[in-house]
Amino acid sequence: MQGILVVLMLPGIIFIFSIVGFLLLKKWYVTPIIIFIILSLLATTIVKGTLFIYVIFFTALSIVVSLVMKLNIHKK
Repeated sequence: MQGILVVLMLPGIIFIFSIVGFLLLKKWYVTPIIIFIILSLLATTIVKGTLFIYVIFFTALSIVVSLVMKLNIHKK
């Protein structure tokens, strides 16, 4: 169950959260920072930091989505 959550659901949630966060806040760097803080707290308290690589991966995914949104908005 955890594998399905990490591989399929969380990237989708991060993707949607990054788009909504960018559209609401209009700053590309705020949403990845929020995602990093939340996932770091969850990783250290729930699984004792063993899955910190996922925190880095999901933060990088959020940065990429936010930058693509920024480039897409500025082209119009």
